Amino acid sequence: MTQEQEKIKVTKTSYSALELFRQCPQKYKFKVIDKIKVPKLKEAVFGNTIHEALKYFHSTSPISPTLDDLLNYYKEIWNSEPFDEQEDLIYFSEGVKMLKNYYQHFLKEKDKFVVLDTESRFEIPIENPETGQKCTLVGIIDRIDKLSDGSIRVVDYKTTKRLPSQTEADKNLQFSLYCLAVLRRWPKLKEEKPENIKLSFHYLKHNEILTTQRTQEQLKEVEEEVWQRISEIEKSDFRPTPSVLCDWCGYKNICPMWKHKYSEPKVEDQEVKQAIEEFLNLKEQNQKNNQRIKELKELINKYLDQQGLERVFSESGYITRLPSIRYGYDLNKIKEILEPLGKWEEVITIDQEKLKKLLKLLPKKIQNQIEKTKKIEKEYSILKVSKNKVQNKNETEIQ
Repeated sequence: MTQEQEKIKVTKTSYSALELFRQCPQKYKFKVIDKIKVPKLKEAVFGNTIHEALKYFHSTSPISPTLDDLLNYYKEIWNSEPFDEQEDLIYFSEGVKMLKNYYQHFLKEKDKFVVLDTESRFEIPIENPETGQKCTLVGIIDRIDKLSDGSIRVVDYKTTKRLPSQTEADKNLQFSLYCLAVLRRWPKLKEEKPENIKLSFHYLKHNEILTTQRTQEQLKEVEEEVWQRISEIEKSDFRPTPSVLCDWCGYKNICPMWKHKYSEPKVEDQEVKQAIEEFLNLKEQNQKNNQRIKELKELINKYLDQQGLERVFSESGYITRLPSIRYGYDLNKIKEILEPLGKWEEVITIDQEKLKKLLKLLPKKIQNQIEKTKKIEKEYSILKVSKNKVQNKNETEIQ
């Protein structure tokens, strides 16, 4: 860990930042720490436009805009720049469909609620009970309603294609933070149970609403989860985590996992590209020449070290170097945690799978205590081989 990384202290964060780190620490560093700006994705531009149209719809009072007013406003703020000609028509039409469905839903429900605020910004100060460290959670709530029964409802608009399960909504960190924000904004609600605050995802593409609630215990656990994530960020070396999400990342040209693909060809690259080609072919032939594979691995690893890369490309595919760590547990510390609970006998002949099963049944606080006993037993790297899709993608790992 460098001196620069040791100085990182998270004093302000948001759900989107915490989720970004979970998805890829390297992208988090580029965006949140280094503040490197990249063009917004088409999906993000589309989503922002829909949100802006719905903000306009609920910000006009005392008479709400008509459907024609809403669609005309949507047309005025529409930005065709990120889309090609065909995409522009498809995305714009999809937005019209969403807004029409939303308007019809509003007509049916308008007498059941009053909009208290839209695009409501919040700041939640939290303190780590163990260290005294302070942090501010920030965010924006799409809409806050007061229902006819006097209760509060938080609404978050979603323009994504995927409709999650109710279980996912019940565990969603974003809504847990929104619930905390509403309780801080209207302190008198503390006299009521958090369960009385309705938390609704409105999936505009499907015209479906998923509603959930939180308990006081869940809100306490979510603060522990936030501090755990903050701790991981402050200790992180921000290694990239390649996944399918890379296809929607604007930092590929500078990411260690992708920058070789986007770099200008060099004379010295030819040898390693040939090595990659031969390496991929040998793997495809079920390691018929293990000795040569070892030699190529050494050559590629040396090149990665010299060039400061973690992924290299050729015409047939690419090779990714990933760190791998084998963990073990401090049995004495685990005994101290589990014995008072009467659970020690269940894992006295401890193995990883048995412990994983037991962890799922324990309270979050106990899970966190046990996770802290983990220690590194071995560190090593693997080369992950990926053939291009046009050649029937095949992936293997070599230690």
